Amino acid sequence: MDLSAFPYLQGNYAPIDEERDFDESQLRVEGEIPDQLVGAYMRDGANVAFQPNYYVYPLDGDGMVHAVYFNNGHVHYKNRWVETSHLKTERKFGRTLYGSVGKLLEVPQEVIDAGGEPNPVRNTANTNVLYHGGKLVAMWEGGFPYLLNNDLSTVGLYDYEGALQPGDALTAHPKVCPDTGQLISCTQRWDSPNYWVQIFDAHAKHLKTIPVSFERKGIIHDLQITENYVVIFYAPAFHSLERAMKGEDPFMWEPELGTKIIVIPRDGNSDNMVFETDAFFSWHFCNGFERDGKIIIDYVWINSIPFTQAQGTGVEKQPRRMHRMTLDPSTMSVNDEEFSDVFCEFSRVDERRMGKDYRYGFAASSNRDWGDAHGYNCTGRFDFKTGETTLWEYGPEANAGEPVYVPNPESELEEDGWVMCFVYTPDEGAFLSIINAGDFASGPVAKVHIPGRVPNGFHANWMNGLTL
Repeated sequence: MDLSAFPYLQGNYAPIDEERDFDESQLRVEGEIPDQLVGAYMRDGANVAFQPNYYVYPLDGDGMVHAVYFNNGHVHYKNRWVETSHLKTERKFGRTLYGSVGKLLEVPQEVIDAGGEPNPVRNTANTNVLYHGGKLVAMWEGGFPYLLNNDLSTVGLYDYEGALQPGDALTAHPKVCPDTGQLISCTQRWDSPNYWVQIFDAHAKHLKTIPVSFERKGIIHDLQITENYVVIFYAPAFHSLERAMKGEDPFMWEPELGTKIIVIPRDGNSDNMVFETDAFFSWHFCNGFERDGKIIIDYVWINSIPFTQAQGTGVEKQPRRMHRMTLDPSTMSVNDEEFSDVFCEFSRVDERRMGKDYRYGFAASSNRDWGDAHGYNCTGRFDFKTGETTLWEYGPEANAGEPVYVPNPESELEEDGWVMCFVYTPDEGAFLSIINAGDFASGPVAKVHIPGRVPNGFHANWMNGLTL
């Protein structure tokens, strides 16, 4: 493949073409792995298999999951492509057949006649990987998730036993309620502007649907739960499938409309609250909770839509900052303040505190400027009790991925857990970093060094108790 024309396929954004298995004899462990860890750290990401037709932002590559399994101090690594129908069809024909989110391609008739995937919108299954209700799924917000086995082999599309209907697109950003075990998710559709909250029980059985009507289909990437609500941001960011099919720029930003914060009661029995404020965009929430009748939302703020069809505009490198927003239902007022001036993304918390008051947030962070494609060379800890932001830098040229908080099974305290992420540096290569959440300034207590690269990717999770 010639990837020279695509900034987001350079350096550690470049794909790899191998599926690998490394046991303890092939992995080098630096430091000491906590014995309490039993489970797997898994991260999904985009990994193109064939020459792309277009690649403005790293959204379009085929899904590949990288995993490090832990069992009482022992470790094992493996990575696998998610065997989607689109990837299998392209392998059959030996070339790119499907376009990107920004520039779609018509599916050749010969492909359809041969029984290949007819949908021109590629289900990449590249955004997140989640373990809930005994189901391991690779997710992309434009379609059904793909069910995986524990060893990352692909089972196939998963419709939650018929709860998802043809055309439904399940979000890649659900939240799990720590009290009920419920998965709070949502579906959108290409043929409708509306939004549907979907709630599944702790065993992945569908419980209820809460519809939310919109006049236009917005780009709604994430959601946040509190004790009583689901919160979404309806920014003036829109995508047109029709324009994409014509080769036109499908992305629209209309800041004069402002951003609406939609607060949806989780019981589905009360009216939604709609707060309004100046236009902003956000990919990711950190956490949210209720206090003294108000709703507090911590999230990563971006000034405007951070992507476009054109290359080299720099819009994707605009500042991303941790913000705290307070919503007052009694006055319908919005107070939004910058919490930290650190460039950050992929914000996470101790999932046991999801929807509850908490102390620490974590995010991929940067303390340097990036000349070409933006990146993150640090892991940041955001202390919402003291206001302090602490960075651990892996090196000026490092690429650090989404940090995931892993709880210590012997403690309920946030500071007693660990924070894991994949890191790549030119000097050390690829490794999984493990930092003590309460002692960030001391850096990793262990590094699991992996032969070969682990490319930059998207979202990760700790799969508690999942082993090979």
